[in-house]
Amino acid sequence: MRTANATGKNPILSGSARSVGGSLRVNSMGSRSYDLLWGTTLRATTISHRFLDRISGGRLMRRFPGGAQVVWITTLGRKSGQWRRTPLLGVPVETQDMRGWGIAGSNAGQEKVPGWVFNVREHNEGTIEIDGEILPCIFTEVMGDSARSIYERLGNSWSSYRMYERNIKRDIPIFVAQLEGTTTS
Repeated sequence: MRTANATGKNPILSGSARSVGGSLRVNSMGSRSYDLLWGTTLRATTISHRFLDRISGGRLMRRFPGGAQVVWITTLGRKSGQWRRTPLLGVPVETQDMRGWGIAGSNAGQEKVPGWVFNVREHNEGTIEIDGEILPCIFTEVMGDSARSIYERLGNSWSSYRMYERNIKRDIPIFVAQLEGTTTS
């Protein structure tokens, strides 16, 4: 559960001029237009990515330009009870407490929280696929310095994350797909 600091803001990524989920608005077309345009583009890209993944046996589009790693998560739909496979960008996470992949619920900068976030909050067991290897995992939502570090690394691997953070008012939830056999403190 998130807690607010004295200003009422979520402290997840505070401490810099911009924080994930901040309210600074820089796009001139407005949130609704942005969501409509970018959401349509995102859905078309995701459909294309799924098609290319299927016909290539997972050999194509494992990385974005600049080296961003594509990971596929499989989560149990909280409403449908169906397993859902979603492509995301991820960064490796290895600490004393856990090993896995950091992912963000940015939904490409749209105001709407992506469905997979609700799924993993309801049922945190699933899988993550990295370079064709499918691994069981537990999805753990992280906060504070851990979230800040993961989001910064995602931004370094795919600069659009910085735009996403500027374009939305909501908090961007950060998760670690914690690989089997690791624990959190």
